[in-house]
Amino acid sequence: MSKTSLQYYCESCQNILSESNFESDISSSVEPCPFCGVVLSQALQKRFSRPVTKPAVVFKKASSLPKLTLDIQKLDGLFHFLTLNDKLSISGIQTQKIIERICVRAQLPSRYGGLNSKVLLVDGANSSDLYQCVDFAQQYGLNVNKILDGVISSRAFTVYQLANTVIAELPNIVKKHDVKIVIITNLLYYFTNDLRLDTNEMKMILKEIIKTLNKIQDCLVVVSLGMPSRYDCLFSQLFSRTIRIQQSYGPLSLSVNNNGKKNSILLKKEELETIPRH
Repeated sequence: MSKTSLQYYCESCQNILSESNFESDISSSVEPCPFCGVVLSQALQKRFSRPVTKPAVVFKKASSLPKLTLDIQKLDGLFHFLTLNDKLSISGIQTQKIIERICVRAQLPSRYGGLNSKVLLVDGANSSDLYQCVDFAQQYGLNVNKILDGVISSRAFTVYQLANTVIAELPNIVKKHDVKIVIITNLLYYFTNDLRLDTNEMKMILKEIIKTLNKIQDCLVVVSLGMPSRYDCLFSQLFSRTIRIQQSYGPLSLSVNNNGKKNSILLKKEELETIPRH
């Protein structure tokens, strides 16, 4: 005979974490949500579901999911980690430093806060910083050539090349190389730096790009957007996690949105460029 089941779910992201026929104490859970990273003691909720006959499902341990940390204490304190199916945008100044940092860290084993994966990089506006990537690899004591070989790079030099790469080729490339992370740098550069381009046409192209990125599954998607533009509103539904970097007096000012939870922090430029000693 079937019994009424209790569903335990994350109030922050609404993902169901487990189902059980028995009530459990949820007030002392210290694990982060495996989907959005919020501490479950603050976000775990329960509700009745329809009757079920299958056995209870245990909580999925966060440690069993691929997860990426940035190795920047103040940012990791807000995001906890990034994982598959997350969509992160980085905009403003100094974005490439975080991008190159991610290109290196994503290749690290999971026990060191990486995804143990090669990186698929779509380079918009020829913005990749090879020297910064090498510098991060050297700071970690990694084989530089191996790290560079682990970045599968595709460059685009026009709006239409970039659109074709993302819309027509990207999903197949992700499957072919079985990567867990896709990065697109300076996505809006070509859309905003040629006044001869038709705004309505550019919006249509961007909507197709957004639709493609939204469909990518089992992969972390990271996009740098550069400086604010008239197209930013198109991306509001795509990215659940955002970082905007601005210059303030002295340090950098970062506005961080983690699934609707907004915070502001200050970072010295050196904190973006230097790997902390562990």
